Amino acid sequence: MTRELNKAFCGFARPGVESENLSAVATGNWGCGAFGGDTRLKAVLQMMAAAEAERDLMYFTFGDVDLLRDVRRIHTHFTHRHASVGSVFNMLQQYYERVIKETSRAKPQETLYSFLSEHL
Repeated sequence: MTRELNKAFCGFARPGVESENLSAVATGNWGCGAFGGDTRLKAVLQMMAAAEAERDLMYFTFGDVDLLRDVRRIHTHFTHRHASVGSVFNMLQQYYERVIKETSRAKPQETLYSFLSEHL
């Protein structure tokens, strides 16, 4: 996760340029095609990087209506809770420790977004 956050931040950051003079970052499901990445995790990581880089984000779901709905809901949840990037990162780490590491099957019972919504 740290590698993905750093990669996104480096792509989004524009040191020395006032954030009001920057356009939104247009992005999507990096590494989620042939590489099989988790679209919901990638969306959260890119939201976090954009927040740290003080950039607006346009996240394209490429016709995935369920992903669009889920990303909108989790973004609204973060916004209403005034969640910091650090608090979201801590919750991602807790999800890994509490859910992913304890799951012996390919798909965990609790989804990332349900965990974040409940614990953040």
